[in-house]
Amino acid sequence: MSSTLTLIAILRAKPGRADAMEALLRGMLAPSRAEAGCLQYDLHRDRKDADLLYMIEQWRDDAAFAEHEASPHFQAFVKAAEAELAELDIRLMNRVD
Repeated sequence: MSSTLTLIAILRAKPGRADAMEALLRGMLAPSRAEAGCLQYDLHRDRKDADLLYMIEQWRDDAAFAEHEASPHFQAFVKAAEAELAELDIRLMNRVD
């Protein structure tokens, strides 16, 4: 099993706040992708439910992900997202091939 960490975050915006949530997530793309341990950091929006957004991320390992969570841009995002976010489901996994 690989030590590469794959993460899928499923975010549901509060009613009428999906565009604001998307803007906050877009602001995370460049600084997160610039992190040394980031292998993938992509934002998606559901085609049937515009209030659902998905982050698909890959990190070199758990330590790289921990560094991401401690970063100033992530901490600022967490604080700002409180006003926009209704639900959050984070799935952590490792590739098995």
